[in-house]
Amino acid sequence: DFLGLPVDVIMLLLNHCAGECRRRYGPGRVPTMRQIEREAYDWANREIMTLEQAEEHIRAEDARRESVERLRASFGIQNRKLAPGERRYLESWLDLGFGVEAIELAYDRTVTNTGQLKWAYMDSIIRSWHDKGLRTPEEIELKDSPRRRAQPVSGRGGSTAPSAEEFERMKRLYDKLKNS
Repeated sequence: DFLGLPVDVIMLLLNHCAGECRRRYGPGRVPTMRQIEREAYDWANREIMTLEQAEEHIRAEDARRESVERLRASFGIQNRKLAPGERRYLESWLDLGFGVEAIELAYDRTVTNTGQLKWAYMDSIIRSWHDKGLRTPEEIELKDSPRRRAQPVSGRGGSTAPSAEEFERMKRLYDKLKNS
């Protein structure tokens, strides 16, 4: 009420908090007033002031949670919860607009190139796609193949000069090696 949330939004907020508490801690658990207050402030800061906005926010949170769980399973992380840092990586990639399939493609490239799941390496792959404006697996496959094919030899007896993109990639690799 102090935050100016309408009654119907407050009721949905209470129901949402109770459901989240049950999901996290099991049946019979109820949220504390502090948990409810924190969620109410979050909603007010996001300007969730109508029932439709609140329902959309809850739907988006549920979809995000399902995506994170699907990724956890596809990465082979079983018998444990995600560490907070791992969860932050996944959520930040979803916030950048990447779908589960694109993130799974980054995972595949990470494991192929390093032999294991390396979160920072995978983050660099996804950030590079973000910088290039690539979001879908189709765009990524088309414009960012994992290994560039060798440039064809020209008819004049010499090899073709590297492209600007290939030159930048080699420069980044050189800088990485120099700094390590």
